[in-house]
Amino acid sequence: MTLEDRKTWEDFKANVTNKLTPKYRKILCNLHAQYYNHKYNEPCTCNGKIYRMWIADIDRVYDKQNS
Repeated sequence: MTLEDRKTWEDFKANVTNKLTPKYRKILCNLHAQYYNHKYNEPCTCNGKIYRMWIADIDRVYDKQNS
């Protein structure tokens, strides 16, 4: 994970609590597409399960870099 991506993720984690704003949804989707090698897409917001899984995925990438 690049230094810029780490800073972006730290900002994401500091500011996202219950609801994903469009800005932070784009950040999450961009990072997930980049680090999990798939096309950018924004899953339906009707079910937060996918977003919670993606947040956990990026947390693992971030933790691997910072441990």
